[in-house]
Amino acid sequence: MDRPVTAALRLTPDALPPLRGDLQLRPAAAQADGSPAWVIQDPVTNQFYRIGWLEFELLSRWHWRQPERVLQHTAAETLLAPTKEELEALCQFLQQHHLLEQRTPGHFKVLHNQHQRSRMSRFKWALHHYLFFRLPLFEPAAFLRVLLPWLSWVYRPATGWLVLATGAVGLLLTSRQWDSFTSAFAQSLSWEGALYYLLAMAVAKSVHELGHALTATRYGVRVAHMGVAFLVMWPMLYTDTTESWRLSRRRQRLAIASAGVIGELALAGAATLAWNLVADGPLRDALFFLATTAWIVSLTINLSPFMRFDGYFVLSDAVDLPNLHERASAVARASIRRGLLGLKEPDPEPFAAPMRRFLVIFAWITWIYRLVVFVGIAVAVYLFFFKVLGILLFLVEIWWFIMRPVIRETQHWFAERKAVTGTRRWVLGGSAMAIVVLGVAPWQEQVKADGWALPEQFHVFHSPLPAQVLTLPESGKRFAAGETVLHLDQPELGYRGARAAAVVGASQDALRGLQAQQADLERVPLARSEVALRLQELQAELTERDRLVLNAPFAGTLVDLDPELMPGTWVSPKQPLASLVGESGWIVEAFVQQADVERLSGNSEATFYPVHQPQSAIKGTVIEIARTRTSQLPNAMLAAAHGGPIPIQNSSQDQELSPRDALYRVKIRVNGNGLRAPTTGTVKIKGKPRSLIGNWLKPMLIVLLREFSF
Repeated sequence: MDRPVTAALRLTPDALPPLRGDLQLRPAAAQADGSPAWVIQDPVTNQFYRIGWLEFELLSRWHWRQPERVLQHTAAETLLAPTKEELEALCQFLQQHHLLEQRTPGHFKVLHNQHQRSRMSRFKWALHHYLFFRLPLFEPAAFLRVLLPWLSWVYRPATGWLVLATGAVGLLLTSRQWDSFTSAFAQSLSWEGALYYLLAMAVAKSVHELGHALTATRYGVRVAHMGVAFLVMWPMLYTDTTESWRLSRRRQRLAIASAGVIGELALAGAATLAWNLVADGPLRDALFFLATTAWIVSLTINLSPFMRFDGYFVLSDAVDLPNLHERASAVARASIRRGLLGLKEPDPEPFAAPMRRFLVIFAWITWIYRLVVFVGIAVAVYLFFFKVLGILLFLVEIWWFIMRPVIRETQHWFAERKAVTGTRRWVLGGSAMAIVVLGVAPWQEQVKADGWALPEQFHVFHSPLPAQVLTLPESGKRFAAGETVLHLDQPELGYRGARAAAVVGASQDALRGLQAQQADLERVPLARSEVALRLQELQAELTERDRLVLNAPFAGTLVDLDPELMPGTWVSPKQPLASLVGESGWIVEAFVQQADVERLSGNSEATFYPVHQPQSAIKGTVIEIARTRTSQLPNAMLAAAHGGPIPIQNSSQDQELSPRDALYRVKIRVNGNGLRAPTTGTVKIKGKPRSLIGNWLKPMLIVLLREFSF
C-alpha cells in the first residue's frame, strides 16, 4: 500500500470515518512473497490502489467503525496482530486519496487545506500541462466489442507462427540486399522523407494502440477512451487501459502491455517482406517507410523500460512491482544515503538481496538514460521554437527534469547532516574540498585539438581543365624543381592552336601584301593591329596548352599517384592526380577551438599522435598561430563526412569543407621521422594553465552570449 507523506486526520477513539459507497474491491495477483493482494478501484477518478492482506482484513471489519473493535476482531479472527499505528496509517492513506466519506466540519477543513496546498499557480499549471497532457478523442468500447470477433484469428497460435516466419524471411531477404536498403535509407533523410516518416508513424502507432485496445477488450477490460497525448508538445497516440489492474492474472496484464509492440513488430515484418517482393515504385517506397518506422520505434522507444512506455509496464508486470520507477529510485536513494553518508536509513520496502541489487542498478541506468533523453529534449525544444521561447523552454527543461531532483536530494542530505559521523564528515569534506580544488585550481596545461601532418613542402597536382593524360611518371620517383611530372593534353586546344596559327599566318600575309601596294598604305595600321590581336590569341592558346604540362614546384618525391590513371584517361580539375613531397621537413596543422587559442603562444611544446599509430608521439614546436578562424579545411581527409575528425556544416561532397565550429589553424614544426604520407591525428599543445571549471565555463558563456544577442 502506498504510504502518505503527511498525516491527514488523527484517529478518534469513538468512530472511524465511513468508506465511500461507490468504491469497488477486487482480488489482484498475489504479492511477491505469496501473500494475497486486492485492488481498490475509484470509479470517479478511474484510479487503482493495490493493498495487501493486512489492509484487506482491516477494511473487511471497517463497518465496526470503532478502532478498538476493528483491531480486536482482526486479531481474533485472523493470524494478524494489527496495531493502532497501522490502522491509523491506513486511515490516512484512504483520506489522502479521498476514499472516505465524511461530512464533518473538521473533514471539510482538512480537505480545504489540502486543496489549497495542492493548488498550482498559473505558471506552474501551464508548465505542468506543457510538459505532458492528454486529449481524449473518443470512447471506443462499443466499437472494440464489435470489431473483436472479426479479428479473433489474430490471437490464434498459427497466426503467431506466421508472423514470426514473415518477419524472419523479411529480415533474411533484406540482409541479402543490405546495400539497397541502406541506400534507400540515406535517400530518405530529407524534408520530404520526414513527412513520409510521420505518415508511416501514424499508421504504425494506430496499429500499436489498436493492439492494446483489442487485447484489453478480449480480457474483459473496459477501454475508457483513446486519444492523443502530448509529451513536450510532441503528439503520441494513447489508449487508456488503466483498468487492466483489475485482472488478477499477471499473464493477462503482460499480454495487454505487450500487445502494442507485438502488433507493431508484426507490421514491420510484413512490410519488410513485402518491400523485398514488390517492384520499384510508390508502393515499395511506402513499404520502406512503414518498415523502418515500425522497427525503429518499437525497438528503440517502446521496448525501453527506462521511460513510461510499453517496455516499462511489461517489466513492471514481469517482476510484479507496480510503480517500478518510483520504488527503484527510493531504494537507490536509500542505498546512496547509507553508502555515502553512513545514514542508518532503512529501505522504504523490504526486498531480498538480489531484488534490491536489481532495483539499485535499474534506478542508476534509468537516471543516466533520462539525463541523456531530457538534455536532448531540451536542445530539441530550443531548436524548434523561436529564440526567446526556445531559450526559456530549454531552461525549464533543464531545471524541471535535471536540477530539481538533484537539489531536492541535496536538501535531504543537508537536513540529515547531524546524523553523519565525524570520521565520515572529514572524509566527505576532504573529498569535496579535493573536488573543488581540482575544479578551481589552474592545473590543466594541455590543449587538445584535431589536425593533420604533412610535409612542409607539399603539392597536390590537379589538371587546370578537363584533359587527357599523355605521359605517366612512376610513383616514388624523385623530381628536381621545374622538372615535368605529368603531361596532359586536350585535343580541342590543339585544334584551336592550329587554327589560331593559321589565322596569324593569313593576317601576316595580308599585311605584307598591303605594304607592297603603295595605293593602300592607309590600311596598313589596321592590318598591323589585326596581326597583333591574332598573335595574342595564338599566345593565349599556347599558354593554355603549357598549363597542361605539370612541373614540380620544388624538388621532392612523387607519392599518392592515382592507380586508375593510364595514358589516354580523361581527368577533371577536381580530381587529385598525385602529390609531391618536399625534402625540407614536416609540419602539423592543428585546428584549435576558439576558447583555447588565447592560451597558446609561439614556441610552445606540442605532441602529435597519428591516427593509425596512436602510441607514436611525435614532438614539435608551435611556429604560427592564425588570428582569423578557418573558413575551409585544407583537405577532405580532415572532414567528418570523409572519415576525418572535424565536423563540417554541409556533408555534401560538392560543397566547401567549412568547419561547423569556430576553429583556428596552428602550425607546428615536427620531427617527421616515421611519417611517410599525410595523415590525421590528435595534437596536444602546452598552453597557459586553466581550471576545469574555467575550461567548461568559458565555452558556455560564449554560447550564452551568442544566443542572447538578439
